[in-house]
Amino acid sequence: MTNSLCKGQRWVSETEPELGLGILSSFDPRTITLHFPGSDCARTYSRAAAPIKRMRFQPGDRISAEDGIQMTVEKVEDNGGILTYFQGEKQLFESDLSSVLAVDMPFSKLLSGLAGTSAKFDLRYRIRSAQGAYQQSPARGFLGGQVDLIPHQFYIAGEVSGRYFPRVLLSDETGLGKTIEAGLIIHRLLVTSQMSRVLIIVPEALVHQWFIELYRKFSLIFRIFDDDYVKEAASAEPDMNPFLLDQQGICSESFINASDPVKKLLINAGWDMVVMDEAHHMAQDSSLYQFLTDLDAETRGLMLLTATPEQMGVETHFAQLRLLDPHRYHDFSVFVKELDGYKAVAEEVREKLDRGESAQSLLDAFGPGRVIFRNRRRSIKGFPEREVSLIPLEGAVSLEDDLTGDPKVACLAQLCLSLKPEKILVICRSRQTAKALVQGLKAHISVDAARFDESMDLLTRDRQAAWFADPEGARLLVCSEIGSEGRNFQFVHHLFLYDLPVNPELLEQRIGRVDRIGQKEKIVIHVPYIRNTSHEILALWYDQGIGLFKENVNGLHAVYTQFKPRVVQLMEQADKQPNGSTDSEIQQKMAGLIGDTAAFVAQISQTLNQGRHILLELNSFKPESAHALIQIIQQTEKSQDLHNLMTDLLDVYGIETDHITEVEGNSVVSFIPDRMTDENFPTLSGGGKFVTFDRATAIARDDLDFLTWDHPFVRQVMEYFITQGEGQAAVAGLSGAGRQGLLLESLFLLDLPEGDLSLADRFFPARPIRVVVDHSGKPIEEWDLPANWESSLVPDDPGWFLGLPQVVQDVLPNMLDKSQDLARKTAQTHRLGGIAEMETVLTRETDRLVTLAKINPGISVEEAKNMVKAQARIKSLILDARLRLDGVRLIRAFE
Repeated sequence: MTNSLCKGQRWVSETEPELGLGILSSFDPRTITLHFPGSDCARTYSRAAAPIKRMRFQPGDRISAEDGIQMTVEKVEDNGGILTYFQGEKQLFESDLSSVLAVDMPFSKLLSGLAGTSAKFDLRYRIRSAQGAYQQSPARGFLGGQVDLIPHQFYIAGEVSGRYFPRVLLSDETGLGKTIEAGLIIHRLLVTSQMSRVLIIVPEALVHQWFIELYRKFSLIFRIFDDDYVKEAASAEPDMNPFLLDQQGICSESFINASDPVKKLLINAGWDMVVMDEAHHMAQDSSLYQFLTDLDAETRGLMLLTATPEQMGVETHFAQLRLLDPHRYHDFSVFVKELDGYKAVAEEVREKLDRGESAQSLLDAFGPGRVIFRNRRRSIKGFPEREVSLIPLEGAVSLEDDLTGDPKVACLAQLCLSLKPEKILVICRSRQTAKALVQGLKAHISVDAARFDESMDLLTRDRQAAWFADPEGARLLVCSEIGSEGRNFQFVHHLFLYDLPVNPELLEQRIGRVDRIGQKEKIVIHVPYIRNTSHEILALWYDQGIGLFKENVNGLHAVYTQFKPRVVQLMEQADKQPNGSTDSEIQQKMAGLIGDTAAFVAQISQTLNQGRHILLELNSFKPESAHALIQIIQQTEKSQDLHNLMTDLLDVYGIETDHITEVEGNSVVSFIPDRMTDENFPTLSGGGKFVTFDRATAIARDDLDFLTWDHPFVRQVMEYFITQGEGQAAVAGLSGAGRQGLLLESLFLLDLPEGDLSLADRFFPARPIRVVVDHSGKPIEEWDLPANWESSLVPDDPGWFLGLPQVVQDVLPNMLDKSQDLARKTAQTHRLGGIAEMETVLTRETDRLVTLAKINPGISVEEAKNMVKAQARIKSLILDARLRLDGVRLIRAFE
């Protein structure tokens, strides 16, 4: 034990390193006492045999002060026994160091005899290398969606998320996945740190659907903003804007409309991205439109979603576009003239395509697709046929709480028998009906029936859905209206509609649970109805008037708005008739309603098929770009690197993993987080214990977490390993090295300065720089050592050199200095390479935008200007990247 003791010095316990950094609080000739603030305890040791070591950080180590400020050590001075650390003009006394044992101190750990195993050092290197490759991958942010790799969706997501101003109208037809497209865009922007604050505005009925879609398909947890949220936030932080407490939130239109103070608070909170679903519901003269106009003034990103943007009229459509780009869409009369001009361009495009020529130059010059994305079912392959089975029944309508004698329940029971063993998805209006239907069915037939509604928590819903998805599981799944939202049941092709909603958009949403890309069978829609009741009115209106059972129909909101009063009146009139009776007046009105509706639907279809849509469709999906991105995603998923890395990482913390083969031979991994002794170790949200690395398995099983490089749990586990200091220092032996002496293997990282790092890490990922030198400081190349030498390393005593002053004070510091010199040269090469790649890519994109802006008013010059600013910002960040030691391994080599 050294005699140069001084109060305020920092020491570490060799036997209890988890106590953190101790402060020397008192000493006498026989004892020394350390206080450990991080653990709120003290230890008194005998000076003759104290298992403690002085903690002295070295240049290159990253240290933290108690107030959280970090610095990378450049110089160390000893002033009267107290060390002072310097980085430029910043200085930090050792007494002010964080009491939590600093994690970025590889060389200090080595010299303190606190080195760990070579296996952890290798794992750290694998993690750092994998993180760097992931940051640079074009698939980053696109891997984590628990969705099929559908080309048009990924094309739109790639195109929009690559813009500085992602301001678009997503208007794919129903069933093509606008919500998925928006989720992919949001997910990528968040994962790549291009944006952080996102607000989603939807109709009341869609709040939970969006919450579930984002949570289940993208592992994103959005807070639901409602009156309860505001009250809770006010009680917790009375003087703070409640919408600043969460970065991502979903709220309903009615929540916003109900309160002017809420509008003001939302506007003042500031958002990077605002998303609005069912945007065609928003009238130009409404308070919601004015709110969105005010909110949009300081918002960089805006996404409006609507299946048929023009169905509410050209003026409303123009108002939507004006929100997206007020400079581009400022004059309605000019806009109308442009619409007429598109027809001539569309004809010219058709002629070129018919001749087998490219029409890209015309699309670049005149195409409206920069802001609007619209794909149509007839242009996208993979949708199934629809067949409707109308089932007229005799009898009376049953009470909702007792459906034992309901003719429609008896019909379902008979259908179960005739279709055995096929599965049937049953959808009804409410959770009360769903519960009563399952109970009523038991009086007719014994069949395994799962139930799925909004009264259940997410875990229960997942289990019910998984039971239904299991080939040997439930044959029926009975869903409520809301309970069926956000789920894909494309493995089922029989849909039983116990009742029908008045709104055709809700009916299309029901059918969309099974009518999806990837459905391999023809869909049969079973529609039972009781004669001479409101059930019959709706069934015939949908079948003969709209034709919605047989095919997807555009403009449903306009249809609903136009005919709702007549439909509701007829339903009420029919239900007032005695049971089983008919009324000629009702029949006449019904015939008129069906005829008028069919004509209206035909007119809308003709309007929406006008010439300019070919321009939209060609700009909305470019297969070559989409397939290139999907190929990268598939190649990344085909690799076993993530699977192997996560298995090894979980093994470090004693987490058991069992590989269970399910779902057509694909692997499911089970792990048991509740056996963890470290309560700070990351866990899956929702308490899940089963995961898979296979996309097909994840899509088929809603109860599994889909682990990809994008998944929060994956990133958190890797970061936990890193921040805990695992693998920072190791000591090993190497026999058969062909040489004798010491080798120092060092890992360095180049850290970008704090700030806006979006795009920067794409061109300058944090890949480790690996350097190996011998005891003289001479660099050792891979070919200077035996092949696969790392696998031949054996454990060594971590403190074997501590009694050798020359090794500790001269040899090892000299080896580190030489390593740093070599790393600096490599670092500068990396900096220049990153800048060159960034300038090549971004200059090409900037030049393209500038060129297009000269011929197409839909291209914003501001976007090109911001691209130039981004280049300057990223170049500055890369040039200022600081070299830091991340890990060291001392190796005793023997011939």
